Amino acid sequence: GQLVDVSVFHRIRRLTGDRLVWLRATGSTAVSQLLDSFVVLYVAFVLGPQKWPTTQFLAVGTVNYVYKMLAAVALIPLLYLARNAIKA
Repeated sequence: GQLVDVSVFHRIRRLTGDRLVWLRATGSTAVSQLLDSFVVLYVAFVLGPQKWPTTQFLAVGTVNYVYKMLAAVALIPLLYLARNAIKA
């Protein structure tokens, strides 16, 4: 998940330059957490000893992903505050 995050972050940065910090931070999180939320759960709880049914796997994965994305969006103002503090 982290390698995907870094890769997507840098691809977006190449396209946008120094603009749209929120897009590269949130966009890379969106892609990597989608992968992370579902792959980790699938390996641990569907293939693992619990043998979750597909409906449970999808429900928990979706809630995990939505929670992570809400947190990422909520942190955008802090990202800009920190960035401005570093530049000052």
